[in-house]
Amino acid sequence: MIDGISSYSVADFISFTDEVYFRLFERQFEAWWPAHALLAALGVATLAFAVFGRVRIVAVLLAVPLLTSAVTFHFQLYAELTPVGRIFGWGFLVQIPLVLAWGYLSRHRQEPGRAVSRLVGGMVAVCGLLGYPLLSMGREGGFAAAEYPGMAPDPTLCLLLGVLLMCARPGWFLILLPIPVIWAATNAATLHALGAPRPMMLPVLTAITMITALWMLRFPRKTHEAPAE
Repeated sequence: MIDGISSYSVADFISFTDEVYFRLFERQFEAWWPAHALLAALGVATLAFAVFGRVRIVAVLLAVPLLTSAVTFHFQLYAELTPVGRIFGWGFLVQIPLVLAWGYLSRHRQEPGRAVSRLVGGMVAVCGLLGYPLLSMGREGGFAAAEYPGMAPDPTLCLLLGVLLMCARPGWFLILLPIPVIWAATNAATLHALGAPRPMMLPVLTAITMITALWMLRFPRKTHEAPAE
């Protein structure tokens, strides 16, 4: 029994090809453009507010791409291929109140070591805003097949992780990271089984985020708190 189970791989449980998977982004583009451009602009605004520590505004802005990627990708497209799409559609929706709770309950603090986490977080966020779209344009379909923040899940979560690293205390990552981590691992396994390029990009960026958040625990807290807005 155990030997029989061990003979299976992730690819045995995937009923679609990489062409079918990446075609989802072209279909999404055809149905929703120019929402991609508007959400990209919203992502840039989110990063700008994060630079200035406007935590509550950042949380509200982050809720939008989580919602749109859940609806336009997971529920409307990915769920056609696998039940995983619907599961993570709900997962992304659950992430929204968690992010809003963080924004409402948090206060931006100037802490020791924060400069490093802000720098690393900014780089992770830029990977979502620019890295994913530019790298994915190299696929067949070009501009229309690219993965955009707010529409495709991977760049959306890159933006989320980067902004959280810039603004959130390490303790919040225990609440805010599980769903992104599970998606990163699940989708990386899927992309690897499909033979797709860069399957480990999101897991690596997630690991960098976690390591930086753990590094922040080295520093004592300051008692002074600045208002969130």
